Amino acid sequence: MPDLFNLTPEMNSYFNSLPKNMQETIIQSGAKINSLTDLKQVAKEFSGNEIS
Repeated sequence: MPDLFNLTPEMNSYFNSLPKNMQETIIQSGAKINSLTDLKQVAKEFSGNEIS
């Protein structure tokens, strides 16, 4: 799970820009997120897996 208390300002801004359901999915996923690049990749993977 991403440590939401230790995100960089850039990571925090990006995370907060995501839809609430995507934020919850990322939190629940337990994905290892250590950088903005990681966060963007995880968000991209989850958005590609959502059914429109």
